[in-house]
Amino acid sequence: MHATGQSDLPAFHSFQKHSRERLIMFLDDDHEAGQAAEITKQTLVDTQARMGVMLDLMPMGLLIHTRQGIIFGNQEAARLLQVPQDEIVGKHFLDFLTTHADEAAQQMEDAFDGLIGAKPTEAELRPATGDVRTIKLIAGALPWEGNPVVQLLLQDITDLMAIQDRLHRLAVTDELTGAFNRRHAFTIGRSLFDNEKALHRGIAVAILDVDHFKLVNDTYGHSAGDAALKTLTQTVNETLAGEPSQDIIFARVGGEEFMILFPVMVPDAVFNVCERIRREIEQRPVLSAAGTFRITASIGVTLQAAADPSFDTAYSNADSALYDAKSAGRNRVCWNNPTQEPLQQATILN
Repeated sequence: MHATGQSDLPAFHSFQKHSRERLIMFLDDDHEAGQAAEITKQTLVDTQARMGVMLDLMPMGLLIHTRQGIIFGNQEAARLLQVPQDEIVGKHFLDFLTTHADEAAQQMEDAFDGLIGAKPTEAELRPATGDVRTIKLIAGALPWEGNPVVQLLLQDITDLMAIQDRLHRLAVTDELTGAFNRRHAFTIGRSLFDNEKALHRGIAVAILDVDHFKLVNDTYGHSAGDAALKTLTQTVNETLAGEPSQDIIFARVGGEEFMILFPVMVPDAVFNVCERIRREIEQRPVLSAAGTFRITASIGVTLQAAADPSFDTAYSNADSALYDAKSAGRNRVCWNNPTQEPLQQATILN
C-alpha cells in the first residue's frame, strides 16, 4: 500500500484547497439551499480534513453527491470517470453513464430517501477519453446535516465481466470449431420449439454431415480432418452472415455432424440457404499441412410439424432426411416428408 510521506503533504493540502474553492463555488450557486448548503459544505470540509488521504487510498471509486451534482470524488472515481480530480466537483454522475442510467437514477433517488437498494446497478461508463468501463454502483445516504447527500461507491468490474464472458463462451461453444456446442444448441432448440408451437408456428431443423469424413482422416491425417471441420464452420458462418435473420443457430453436435436451427421462415427460404451452404462447402478448398483437398456435405431438413411432441422428434426427422441424402448419393439437400402437416410458416422479419 502506498504510504503518504511528508513530501506529499504540501501537494495534498494544495489539492484540498483547490477542491474546497471549487466546492464553495458550486454550492454557493444554489441560493435556495441557504443555511443547509453551508452546513453541508462545512461537513464535507471537515471530512476531507480528517479522512482525505484514506479516501484516496480506497480501491473503489467514491463520490459524495447531492441532488445537484458531485461535491467530492476520490482518486479512483476520477480515474474511472477520466476527469482530473480537482475538476470533478459540480459534474453529475449520471452524465457519465451509457447504459442503465434509469436504474442508477432510481438507486440514487432511493438513497436520498434513506432506502437501500436490493441489488446494485451494473452500468457502463463512457468517459471522454479512455476505454469503456463497467462498474457496479452501490448507493447509500450519508447522515449529514444540511442538504441530502449520498455516497456512491463505484466498483470497477470490467475485467471480471470479461472473464465471465470468456467462461460463458467456453461453456457454450465447441473448442475446435468455435461453433455452438451440442448442449447449448439443444437448449436453444427446445426453447424455440416450445415457443413457436405455442404460437402455432414452427422452426426448421437441418442436420449437416461431412461426406466420407473417415476417408479424409485416413488419407490426410486427423489434423487435416480438424482443418476440414474448421473450414466448414467458417464457410457456414460466412454464408449465414449474409442472411437477413441473425437468429439462425449453427452448432457442432457430433464428430463431423452439425445442426442449423432456423427460426420462423418459409420452406423455400430454408431450402435455399441449405443449398447455398452445400454448394459453398463443395467449392471451398481445405488447406492443411498434408495437402489441399475438398469436401462435400449432405444435409437433411425438416419443418416442425403440428403433431411433433418435442424438439427431439423434429431432430430425429431431420436425421432421417440426412439418411435419405446419404442414401441418394451424398452431397445433396433432402427434406423429411412426415405424414403430419407442417405448422404455418412465416417469413422472418428484419
